[in-house]
Amino acid sequence: MELQFTITPAHTASRLQTALQREMQRHARQQARLQARMAGWQERWLAPLLLCLGLGGGLLTIARPGEPLSLEKIIAMLISIALCILLWKRYSARLLAALRARRALRRPPLQGLHQRLTRASLRARLRRLEGDYRLQLDDQGFTLIHARGGRERLEWAQIVSLQATPEFYKVAGARLAAEGKAYHIPRHSDAMDPAAYRRGLALWLSKCPVAPETPAAMER
Repeated sequence: MELQFTITPAHTASRLQTALQREMQRHARQQARLQARMAGWQERWLAPLLLCLGLGGGLLTIARPGEPLSLEKIIAMLISIALCILLWKRYSARLLAALRARRALRRPPLQGLHQRLTRASLRARLRRLEGDYRLQLDDQGFTLIHARGGRERLEWAQIVSLQATPEFYKVAGARLAAEGKAYHIPRHSDAMDPAAYRRGLALWLSKCPVAPETPAAMER
């Protein structure tokens, strides 16, 4: 049995928004992990580093390299160390809190540029998928044939994911599912008789070894 359908620019616009949202969420998770690592580094090492720099700078102003140490310089150094530690204990928590607040308000760098570049890349890739398709069913699986010559094959037993959206059934084997990709089969077609397409689509669904899930059900 064969089904015919067309991936239209309207389909591309719908898929683009979904794909862009998914990509930006992935990018946001990457940025969050990076910021968490940076925050952990700052929490662990920034305070000791600043304290050491303050102590080192203060001591170097008193005891310069190459000059002999006198009793007055040793006393001044001890006083400087004590004052530095006291001031650090008093103000370090406030300083680190200010750094945390500033980090929380800071937006990821070049986020707008990344979104525009991602949108352009996704739009170009999805536009290449527009056109007429034939979906050929047999006992072992189905073959998806693009009018420009592309051909994809998936056995029924290889199907691990089937998701239903308002416009598509998204079906994938293990490899595509691991990459977050799927074959998109429109739920409606103007390329053949609508009733015949619905019957063929029902047959296709009956052969799939997994039941279709909605995005809301998959998020639970």
